[in-house]
Amino acid sequence: MSEWKIKRTWDNVEVKQTEAGFLVALDDRPIITPAKNPLLLPSNALANRVANEWKEQDNEVIPAKMPFTRLSNSALDKVSVQFKEVADILSEFGETDLFYYRASSPAALIKKQTTAWDPFLNWVKNSMNVSVNVSSGVMFIEQDDGEMDKLKAPIYNMTPFQLAGFHEIVTISGSLIGAYAVVNNAFMADQVWSASRVDEEWQIEQWGSDEEAMAASEKKYNDFKIGCEFFQISL
Repeated sequence: MSEWKIKRTWDNVEVKQTEAGFLVALDDRPIITPAKNPLLLPSNALANRVANEWKEQDNEVIPAKMPFTRLSNSALDKVSVQFKEVADILSEFGETDLFYYRASSPAALIKKQTTAWDPFLNWVKNSMNVSVNVSSGVMFIEQDDGEMDKLKAPIYNMTPFQLAGFHEIVTISGSLIGAYAVVNNAFMADQVWSASRVDEEWQIEQWGSDEEAMAASEKKYNDFKIGCEFFQISL
């Protein structure tokens, strides 16, 4: 989403409930999105999150410090008008999910992957009746079309707001199955995050880390947690 900047010219921030949803008003003027759509939100919880972000701004609005506002803008301006395109992108993760691809060596890494990832594959089999193929190496693993249809179907039943949050969870973690697990409250967000980091943490154990990589990881973690919360409070 392109950056947008405005100066703070308001004193009061208020959540207003309407028949269609919730609005956030600045000095009684409802906020609009960069594409000039009303910032109409699906829940009071999300509206309060957005309102708090606007209350915390000083002289100049800084979008990078307003993740719930930015995701709401994205849901209204982009996802709602390109829903199928966004859903199709996320559904492709079902074909290449992180949890399918295991190391061929060393044994210690294989054990870490198995311990971290197999519970998610067991969960998706038991809860969604989806069985997947797993292999070692990086070569593409063919999955059964019928199983993939079952795995992908829930994406297309989400709302634009849910899909905006789900997009963050899937693309940051690299796992469609992990994303389903967290939004269905089967696993905690930190469990999914830790599972998605097995390979990276193994590399750190072997070679160490640097400040730049640690900062990038921390930002991804924060964005991942925000995506999880955004999805839940968009219900």
